[in-house]
Amino acid sequence: MDKYDVLKKYYGYDKFRYPQDLIIDSVLNKKDTIALLPTGFGKSVTFQIPAIINEGITIVISPLIALMADQVNNLKKKGIMAEFLNSTLSLNEQNDIYLKLLNNKCKLLYVSAEKLQNEYFISKIKQMNISMVVVDEAHTILWGEGFREAFIHINEFISMLNPKPVILALTATATNQTVEKIAYYLDIKGYSLISTNPDRKNIFYKVINTNNKKNELLAYLNFHKRKKGIIYCLTRKRVEELSKYLSDNKIDNVIYHGGLKNEDKMYYQKKFCNDECDIIVCTNAFGMGIDIPNIRFVICYDIPQSIEDLSQQIGRAARDGLYAEGIVYFSYKDIGTLDYFIESSDVEENIKKDLRRKRDNVVDFCLSKKCRHKILCKYFNEDIDRCLNKCDNCKRK
Repeated sequence: MDKYDVLKKYYGYDKFRYPQDLIIDSVLNKKDTIALLPTGFGKSVTFQIPAIINEGITIVISPLIALMADQVNNLKKKGIMAEFLNSTLSLNEQNDIYLKLLNNKCKLLYVSAEKLQNEYFISKIKQMNISMVVVDEAHTILWGEGFREAFIHINEFISMLNPKPVILALTATATNQTVEKIAYYLDIKGYSLISTNPDRKNIFYKVINTNNKKNELLAYLNFHKRKKGIIYCLTRKRVEELSKYLSDNKIDNVIYHGGLKNEDKMYYQKKFCNDECDIIVCTNAFGMGIDIPNIRFVICYDIPQSIEDLSQQIGRAARDGLYAEGIVYFSYKDIGTLDYFIESSDVEENIKKDLRRKRDNVVDFCLSKKCRHKILCKYFNEDIDRCLNKCDNCKRK
């Protein structure tokens, strides 16, 4: 089967969304590739289709264990042979999967970066034909500079494989500097860089400068009842407090952050994804790999730590292509919170300097009177015309 046959058989489409086909062609031609596709552009298709076509196994390195089971279940529903290996499985369950891999009964294997450092895993995988290694949400490689060191050792695992597999790194947003770091940590040279315009024309961008965020939020939610939305907070404590405030004011909601037990995360995530609850209050731990088409608004209750985070979070709205709103609540107090995160982090001074620069870019975005779509695209090295009426600044003009 060629890529179009696979697309039709497993996904029901006759043609690709640009530049999905360019990415697929690049990896099928054995070219290491870094691809930048906005949220909602179907990144998973760009590695799942080559995985089906190629002989051998594709390893997908995913940053979030909590999502692996859902992703694999969705593939199995399509008739695609996929498995995951992580700490939620017993030793017997893991050995069953190794047998499937050895017997050519699995095309895609999802793992965490930490799994790549497990000696038993390495010993088993070295016996197999690995055709491709995919780093999904590749911007998370930079997490290795702070709190998940395994991300910056992915290349050491790849170097053990013989023959060397093709590498595909995928993310929704990345500056030139981030792309260079991804290439550096994965030790790939002469790679193909494929990207498309990151602008999401169906999302209305708005920044609200306020010292009373709770009242602003409550009024907004009461006006947008029965609309599905995500509310992002910087800290777990803020998530808990805000969720309680909304519940006390008769706004049904669920929460999600890294401090919850895995079973609680799964429960709240499924409740939100299955439309049993319209509102989720969360940290940045929620959202990656979640495919919900009908999110009508995303609110950054605290200003994000970077333009990348802002774009990722708001980009989770309106995957169905319909109208949605991306709102940032701005307060000068938020800058102090970001400063605390930066200065208290256990990282080198050059990394702190980069974090301060990213903080300044977010503050500039919030205070700017220019087109917000144009500002975001320029940050990612794309130039577009002013949006005219797709952001608060242009609408005022």
